[in-house]
Amino acid sequence: MLSQVLRTIREQALLVGGERVLVAVSGGPDSTALLHALKHLALRLGVELVAATVDHGLRPESGAEAALVSERCGALGIRCEILAVDVKAERRPHVSWQEAARNVRLSALQQAASRLGCSHVALGHTADDQAETVLFRIVRGTGISGLGGIPYRRGIFIRPLLDVRRKRITAFLAKRRIPFIEDPSNINRHYARVRIRLDLLPLLSRENPRVVEALLSLAQDARAIAAGALAHRPPGLPSVPRRAAALIQQMAAQGKGTRRVSVPEGEVVVSYGKIQFRPSGGRRQDSSPCPLSSESVLVAGPGVYRLPGRCEGRALELEEGSRPAVPPTGSTVFDAARIARPLRVRAWRPGDRLRPRGGRGSRKISDLLVDAKIPRDLRAELPVLVAADGTILFVAGLRPSEVARPQVGTEHWFAVRAI
Repeated sequence: MLSQVLRTIREQALLVGGERVLVAVSGGPDSTALLHALKHLALRLGVELVAATVDHGLRPESGAEAALVSERCGALGIRCEILAVDVKAERRPHVSWQEAARNVRLSALQQAASRLGCSHVALGHTADDQAETVLFRIVRGTGISGLGGIPYRRGIFIRPLLDVRRKRITAFLAKRRIPFIEDPSNINRHYARVRIRLDLLPLLSRENPRVVEALLSLAQDARAIAAGALAHRPPGLPSVPRRAAALIQQMAAQGKGTRRVSVPEGEVVVSYGKIQFRPSGGRRQDSSPCPLSSESVLVAGPGVYRLPGRCEGRALELEEGSRPAVPPTGSTVFDAARIARPLRVRAWRPGDRLRPRGGRGSRKISDLLVDAKIPRDLRAELPVLVAADGTILFVAGLRPSEVARPQVGTEHWFAVRAI
């Protein structure tokens, strides 16, 4: 299970290192497994953990359960806050108790994260929760985006267990003899999701024993379709003729190579599934690559830095700070004390090498660009962040360097992101 959690965190870029993470722990099996998994991986991920448990006040024993969760977190050396909320006061007409509790809970967790200096809140949703959500939406009625199910990330909330089946979580807890709390609402058939879990899914599994895997595959395909149709289309993409639109979507779905489609206002470039619009008279109407430059730009401090010459499309935004300040969301974080200064920004050069974060050794950047399916005519425009000793720390579009990965004790951080 631990290897799957680590793989999900890295593949989905949920954490990059240097963050303080608030772990939401109800005391149930899923959140308890999440807490222990992140505790085990914290040093490897370079993150600091804080926990919070929400007392909804809906059952007489909820206060004692919250105190027990806090005690168990303390036994792991993790600070835990008890967040008492009033669901009854926040409930509105036509809103179920479960939905009201969820809304109040997420609000309380978000406020706690802000107060404690946490950039992320980790939630314990599992692959089975994902399958149940997809089936719930099918029954109630949904479109392609709804079939995508629960996202790995939404705002500050992340879900590292979303690729882990519940049976693996149970085995993980049993093997390590980790106790957890059983919530009686999980077997209350008054709730639709419980009926789906206890009645509908077992019935469907008689027809297809792998129905959960089928629902997960459906969600993955739906997310891919939604991403291809929406996320990869940059702002300002104009309306195009119906035939051209169909051709563009077909090429994007194939996800191979780089091709161009002429449209009335310019051209649409489809490269490895990504759709880009280049207006007539705009930047880079010719197909020749932007020339490499031997020049570099000195990084004098936080700010936005671009490549010299005419390659001005991409840039690196750099920020620095010290705890308790939190690095900006979406940035790659480095341990500032372990970076050789001054830094410079330049284009990549033949022979440049990078050790990708989480990798075992360095590789040629040219090979990494090919693996990342970055079009050849765009590679020379990618800004590279280089340390004073020649170590390459960051290349736009690639995984960051393993060098200077933040550790739990990192105090001064350096954050960079491509814009």
